[in-house]
Amino acid sequence: VNRVTCALCDMVCTSASSLKAHIRFRHCDERPFHCHLCDSSFKNAYDLHKHVETHNDSDAYSCDVEGCGFTSRTLRTLRQHYKRV
Repeated sequence: VNRVTCALCDMVCTSASSLKAHIRFRHCDERPFHCHLCDSSFKNAYDLHKHVETHNDSDAYSCDVEGCGFTSRTLRTLRQHYKRV
C-alpha cells in the first residue's frame, strides 16, 4: 500500500486523493458551501446541512421518554439528549 505524507502536519494518507481531501479540510480556509438563510459558510456539505437544521423555527424533534418534555430543533441535539437520559 502506498503511503503519502502531508508536508504540513505529517499525517499519513493511503492515497494521493485522500491526502488532497485532508489538505482541503484541515489546512485550507476555503468554505465553498454557503447557507442560503444567513451569511455562514462551511468546508463541507455535511456541516452545512447540520447548520441549516438550526434555522428550523419549531422544535421538530421531541424526546419520547415519558414525562421528559425535551424538544430540539435538530435531530443531532435530540440524539445527544438521549445519551444523557
